[in-house]
Amino acid sequence: MSRRRTVGCVAVVLLLAAALPFNAAAAAENALRRSSTGEPQTLDPQLWVYGQDGNLAQDMFQGLTTLDAAAQTVPGQAASWNVSDDGLVYRFTLRRGLRWSDGTPLTSADFLYSLRRMFDPATASPSAALLYVIRNAREVNSGKLPVTALGISAPDAATVVIVLGHPAPYLLELLVHRAFPVPRHVIERHGREWTRAGRLVSNGAFTLGEWRPGQHVKLVRNPRFHEAGQVKLDAVYHIPIEDPKAAVTRYRAGELHVVVTLPSEMIDVLRRDLGRQLHLVQQIGLEYLAFNTARAPLDDPRVRRALSMAIDRELLGAKVLRAGEPPAFCIVPPGVAGYPLRGCADFGDWTQPQRVAEAKRLLAAAGIGATKPVTLRMRYNNNDTQRRLSLALAAMWQPLGIRTELLTGDMKAHQQALAQGDFDVARAAWYAEDRDAGSFLRLLDSRVPGLNLSRYRDPDFDRQLDIADASADAVRRAAAMRDAETRAMAAQPIAPLYYYVSRRLISPRVRGWVDNPRGVHLNRYLSLAPPRVP
Repeated sequence: MSRRRTVGCVAVVLLLAAALPFNAAAAAENALRRSSTGEPQTLDPQLWVYGQDGNLAQDMFQGLTTLDAAAQTVPGQAASWNVSDDGLVYRFTLRRGLRWSDGTPLTSADFLYSLRRMFDPATASPSAALLYVIRNAREVNSGKLPVTALGISAPDAATVVIVLGHPAPYLLELLVHRAFPVPRHVIERHGREWTRAGRLVSNGAFTLGEWRPGQHVKLVRNPRFHEAGQVKLDAVYHIPIEDPKAAVTRYRAGELHVVVTLPSEMIDVLRRDLGRQLHLVQQIGLEYLAFNTARAPLDDPRVRRALSMAIDRELLGAKVLRAGEPPAFCIVPPGVAGYPLRGCADFGDWTQPQRVAEAKRLLAAAGIGATKPVTLRMRYNNNDTQRRLSLALAAMWQPLGIRTELLTGDMKAHQQALAQGDFDVARAAWYAEDRDAGSFLRLLDSRVPGLNLSRYRDPDFDRQLDIADASADAVRRAAAMRDAETRAMAAQPIAPLYYYVSRRLISPRVRGWVDNPRGVHLNRYLSLAPPRVP
């Protein structure tokens, strides 16, 4: 349930974090305990959007390609592959003896079924558009062609062939996160209920043990995984903890081995007290505000630009975030491969007084000001850092005639509200999976409602993405994406805030953790050293 707070009201809220009793049995079974940013929305690997679900999917499922401990793309269920000279045909050879966690053989037919299911409009996969590079994928996903027209085939039990609409050297990275196989024999028996404990069948290093809402999702080692002998952990507990301070308390008590988000106000203390256990790593990720362009007054680009201009990003980094987050004025973060041309907001190199002056002018032209204020409903997920960030944003907008009503809830409620469009302004984030600029620009593709939280619609923006998709020349493709980004940043359907710096606590007992700019750490590579004897 959401909770409501209006800026300007004086309220004292006591947050009581009731930690679960430490599970001694989990320690005995060599189990890693890690915090999660929220309760899962889904365990279906073709339906996930948010990070807490993606972490579970990557533990339980493996695609044709996967990641190594340093998040580099390596063979997964495919032992090898070759690419045609024109870059359009990828031929994957599966590993021998692959099996689902229930012992059923896994063959190329499973990948054929799974990819067809992903693009079937009835599945409503929110991330299908990220794989539109596959021939006829867009037409199949929109219902214009049958699923059999998709550029996927299985000529024999050990071979998967993917045909592209244009060369895409980043395909192998796309397949890591967005092309997991799903078990046809289970789905046809149980339908949408196939992901329940006792039913879910997977092919990754772990499979579902139990899901206790509000407590944990327990994953157990899959003995039929093709590299099960290299998996050191018996189990992994993904524990939803909305309050970062509560997570830190439980970490200090030895109840957690990994904490994935930390309160900004504790960064200096944690750096002093825990030293190398604190991991602050610059990642290819964007934190931003989504403006609901389907609602007045945010259907007016002048209002959106003014709100974005009035944000003092440098001040947010120094006083609120405190982990070294660089201010953002672009959709695509630095470090993305093959994208040297960036279409950033035109006011990015202005001084803050210049931005504020122009923001006041734009709002006045839109009929908004100190004597004609408007109220905006802003949503954020309930943790201290996001609360402080939202309060700071509201304070920056208040002198411009913008009153802000803050709405907060747990991560699941927050994400559901965003999907339903129940907001004016909302905190959101996107992190690199394939290190391609197109992944970030899809956030504003009007044909991808699952990702386009702002409901932005610009046919010219979409057209530039189509030009990029159809281009076999890397330079021309980058230029088309730059033009799309420039166009979007002029309209500001989203306000980039900062480029993400991951904040994690990693226990000295954890072995195999490798910091990387993608921020992906598969638990199959981790292990736990024995606890120290007092």
